[in-house]
Amino acid sequence: MRLTRSSLVLAVVGVLLIVAAAVVRFVVVPTVTKLPEDLDVTLRFEGTYNGINPAALSGGDVALLAQDVPIEATRRVQAESSDGDTEIVSRTDTRTVGDGEASVTEVRFNVDRETAEAQPAPDGAEDVTSAEGLVFTLPVDPSTEEGTYEYWDQYTLQSAPVTFEGEETFGGRDVYRYESVADGELADPAALGLPAALPKALAGLAPGLAESVDPELTANLDAVLATLPDEVPIDWTSRTTTYVDADRELGATIAGGSTQVITGTLDFGGYPVVVEFATIDIYSTDDSIDERGSEVGDQSGLLNLVGTVLPIVALVLGLLLLALAAVLAVRAARRTGGRPAHQA
Repeated sequence: MRLTRSSLVLAVVGVLLIVAAAVVRFVVVPTVTKLPEDLDVTLRFEGTYNGINPAALSGGDVALLAQDVPIEATRRVQAESSDGDTEIVSRTDTRTVGDGEASVTEVRFNVDRETAEAQPAPDGAEDVTSAEGLVFTLPVDPSTEEGTYEYWDQYTLQSAPVTFEGEETFGGRDVYRYESVADGELADPAALGLPAALPKALAGLAPGLAESVDPELTANLDAVLATLPDEVPIDWTSRTTTYVDADRELGATIAGGSTQVITGTLDFGGYPVVVEFATIDIYSTDDSIDERGSEVGDQSGLLNLVGTVLPIVALVLGLLLLALAAVLAVRAARRTGGRPAHQA
């Protein structure tokens, strides 16, 4: 059976549509599910600060303790440059406690565009942190299996295991809830406005603020204070519980926040005094959650169109055209009695 010109054209178009469906599904879709080269996401948070008033450490005439001071914060994540399957991403955190000045922390990561995990800094990139684990989002189709992910904590410069905590709906999107707890020595206390030492007068208040103090220190506090230097060194630790509510389909962060407990330890002549300096709680604002839900919903709709609807439509049309080409060829053959089409 020889194809007529019309059936040949239909067959060629049908084959091209089937090939296009395969290309879109297995080549284009994996590309568009990677972190975009124009990534630019902003999350907004609110919360409270409880603990020692930082201004009191500098001798300010303020109350020593601060309670339920409101916090406003933002996190902006932007792609700065791409190199194949990795890209340099900046993460800028801005936080304002009460009426104080805003503090801004900016860090850069080299991120795998497919796994969303941080990689070693590229050679010569001194302003990029060599991190491990997730730094702001999860990959597409995130896993709920324990031990799959770790989350990077910039305060202690370490990664900590991520645990799956359940499912929820935020901003109109179904999400997986994850937590990660990082506990360790603060890598850069000065970045948080924390002093390396306290004046002896202020350090003397520490035993009264600690949850537990050696009874022998309490009994001999005045004598111990007399032996201390004018500036008493303080070691800082941080325990941060990070919460990430990630879209079940795309892995994008819909909501999240953290609870950070900052602790200071002073050495009173061999008697360590541990003082809980502050507890900082923040979580996404309702408006931020709704905006992210809408943004991710649009991305999901586009991905569904490109990754599912278009390939199926192209495949079905391609098969129909091939079937139609075969029918036309058979009819042509019958009309010509089986002779070649050009003899009809």
